[in-house]
Amino acid sequence: TRVITLMKENPTLKVEIDAHTDDIGSDNYNLILSNKRAKSVMEYLTQNSIPVERFSAKGYGETQAKFKNDSDENRAKNRRVELKILSI
Repeated sequence: TRVITLMKENPTLKVEIDAHTDDIGSDNYNLILSNKRAKSVMEYLTQNSIPVERFSAKGYGETQAKFKNDSDENRAKNRRVELKILSI
């Protein structure tokens, strides 16, 4: 993927993996789900030879919705993972 290529080409790049959910389910369930989602992305990247030390992973559950959870389409948009560059 492009992320793997970017990280291999920039060996000092550090990334925060932020995972989110929609509002279906309890707050606790969504927090657990988002943490699993973030860790899953981190595992994928480490399986592709990116050292785990270059990541931090955090789940936010439904607390940082970018769209109103008022339709299936908007809920799908809120089920997301964002990568933030921490340092280059």
